[in-house]
Amino acid sequence: MRAHSRRDSALTLSLHHLLLLFHGVSSYTEFEISVPTGVQMGVYGEAVLLSCTFPVSGLWDADSSVITWQRRLEVVHSFFHGRDQPQYQSQRYANRTSLFHQEMKKGNASLRLDRTTLEDAGEYTCSISTRLGSQRKSFPLKVAAFYPEPRLQISMLGDGHVEVLVTSEGGFPSPSLQWLMGNGSDVTDHTHTQLRQDQHTRLYSVNSKLNLSGTVNSSITFIMKNPDLEQEIRRNIDLFSENGGFDQRQQRAGFIVLSVVGGTALAAVISLIILLHWRRKKENFRKISETDMESSAASSHQTAAERPAGAARADEAENIKENLLKDNFRGDG
Repeated sequence: MRAHSRRDSALTLSLHHLLLLFHGVSSYTEFEISVPTGVQMGVYGEAVLLSCTFPVSGLWDADSSVITWQRRLEVVHSFFHGRDQPQYQSQRYANRTSLFHQEMKKGNASLRLDRTTLEDAGEYTCSISTRLGSQRKSFPLKVAAFYPEPRLQISMLGDGHVEVLVTSEGGFPSPSLQWLMGNGSDVTDHTHTQLRQDQHTRLYSVNSKLNLSGTVNSSITFIMKNPDLEQEIRRNIDLFSENGGFDQRQQRAGFIVLSVVGGTALAAVISLIILLHWRRKKENFRKISETDMESSAASSHQTAAERPAGAARADEAENIKENLLKDNFRGDG
């Protein structure tokens, strides 16, 4: 009876451990892994760290431990028999994942994912099995992309209106845009905005256009936000003319003065002004040099043209002199 009781107890314990492992619950009450409790954020094109830690209590043995990362049914990375097992990895993650081997003995099973793409977003599961126990936990990963510094283009239309166009390419998700006039009034509803999504990268390009009457000076604020990355781009634009209004007959670039608030943009504007001034001075110097060269060439050409005529006259005078000498010689004879 005692032998049967021990055998039944051992079988019950083994089944209990197997069920606990299958359901992802720790087989020991002190074994509890830790993963992010909320959404983890990744930046497009950069590396992201997927955090996962587990207890070791000085009993870490790499040869008998298993670490597996999955995204739904895809194997992102696996480690067992004391080494990585890339042959079981989904091809989409090849050469983009790594574990911190030196940190495993401290209970660190975090995964580094390089060159993050928008397709990497989803639910990730960290599964750990050691001598202390087994557990798995999941958390979501979200991927977004920063919008680069917008480009600004200002054009004067044939009807005397001014068109302000702002473009930015390579962000995700789609941004929120806002246009404000100097008096604080929101004119976003009067703008024309286009969003285009790249079929390959899924990144967005945004074009937003505002038309203004050319009869008065204008001050505008453009705001673009990417809430997923807490990114906000705010640019102030001041438009004014020399005579207090835009005259369609005087479509000179000097009529429009653009003021962009922001260290990088302001430095770019100053650099552009210096570059244009330098190029203008260089162009003037080139024109002066070309004029001098043309004058020198003309003078040289004129001198060359005069030399043959002078030489002909000298030859003619020499012939007359020679004939006179001959006549005198004959008269004397």
